[in-house]
Amino acid sequence: MSYPTKSFSDGEFIQECLLDAAELICPEKKETFENVPLSRSTVMRRIGDIVRNLELQLQHRAVNFDFFSLALDESCDVRDKAQLLIFIRGITIDFKITKELAAMQSMKGTTTGSDLFTEVTACLDTLGLKWDKLAGVTMDGCPNLTGKNVGHLKRM
Repeated sequence: MSYPTKSFSDGEFIQECLLDAAELICPEKKETFENVPLSRSTVMRRIGDIVRNLELQLQHRAVNFDFFSLALDESCDVRDKAQLLIFIRGITIDFKITKELAAMQSMKGTTTGSDLFTEVTACLDTLGLKWDKLAGVTMDGCPNLTGKNVGHLKRM
């Protein structure tokens, strides 16, 4: 998984601010703040760890869903690259509800109904969910999602 690097370089700036503040507020603790690793690679690694942990938590909750619904949104980012957002809402037998962003997929090449169906299927496979537990789907008005002949909805 690759991340844009600009935002992760802010850790070094934050560390400089922490050191300046520590020098003013508690000079005896400045060395403790100097030892906090906030380099770009450390911040990227920690964020990657958090992402993997959140994915595992959702997978563990999803296997207990009695029913689930999806909300799908296909749009373009600022660089005009197609993105598919997959939101999931699941309920267990004891009425515990989970609402999460299950996936954000950058679409490479085309965004046909078949392409979107493939991405949604891969997301459900990752979560260990079966189509027979699907209770409902909400979509934006994108023809590739809602097309009655070849859209994602038709394939479902």
